[in-house]
Amino acid sequence: MGIYDVIIIGAGPAGLSCALHADGKALVLEKERFPYRKIACAEWVPPDFDAPSVQRTQKMITEYPGGKAISPFKGKVIDREKWQSELLGRLKCEVHLGEKALWVRDGVVKTDRGSYRARWIVGADGPLSSVRRSFSRERERFLPAVNVRLPLLKPLDETLIFFRDEFRGGYGWCFPRGETANVGVGMYGPIMQGLNLLIKILLTRGLVEDRRLSFSAGLIPLFGLRSRISRNVILVGDAGGFTDPLTGAGIASAWDAGKLAARVANGDLSAEDYDKIIGRTYGGFLRRRYEKRVILEERWKDLKRAVEESWIAFSRA
Repeated sequence: MGIYDVIIIGAGPAGLSCALHADGKALVLEKERFPYRKIACAEWVPPDFDAPSVQRTQKMITEYPGGKAISPFKGKVIDREKWQSELLGRLKCEVHLGEKALWVRDGVVKTDRGSYRARWIVGADGPLSSVRRSFSRERERFLPAVNVRLPLLKPLDETLIFFRDEFRGGYGWCFPRGETANVGVGMYGPIMQGLNLLIKILLTRGLVEDRRLSFSAGLIPLFGLRSRISRNVILVGDAGGFTDPLTGAGIASAWDAGKLAARVANGDLSAEDYDKIIGRTYGGFLRRRYEKRVILEERWKDLKRAVEESWIAFSRA
């Protein structure tokens, strides 16, 4: 049985961040043999996030039953596949691709290839985290999401958000990335119908070409922060509920959480202080965003009111 200072399960933004900042003997376990090929994400991050930009965006336009709301939300769209692949190639620690973690117990990680032991275990294995489910029975909620990449027919420097009755409990998006755009929906119900409706809207406006270059699907966690540390296990990223339950954004918070988890594993930060920092930085914010999501869902039949009382174009608190 291999013994490590820290075992990191999952090689997304949170897992990569933790592995890059870990000082001791580390092992990264990633279930996909060829990761990052189908990432269900619009790839938008804040303008100061440290990753190469595919395209800068200058504002966000939200369309809803009340009309349009234009917000000066600047940001950038990144190429997650390229960015994460480059980070993975920079890792100095041991990396096992195509090895799936089955469960975690008493400092031991059991996979479909063997068993490993570590002082610290970091669960960065996504929404359906096997690490989280090894010790947590808390209620889980997810919003299904799909994303396609379409060629753009004209330049676009803003992100487009669409609230319609058909996109129940969520919204549609079009995020430009140079000559293409990430187009998708997160919603309850017949999601492919919702995606096709959104594409039809964009086609009618002459914005995109109906040629699907890629397709991906995933789950957006809606449950908010979980117990961040249980004995020697730390949950980060989607596994720990760091995703914004209203917008679905989570790259930046995953990166931050992974970096802080590495400090705990390095002995630079106590578990108690880690928990305080996470609670102070993200606890209140994600709780408020969850409350906004509840408003959006409960008042969906009056969608104009629901959006104006919940969406970030009207209040970022």
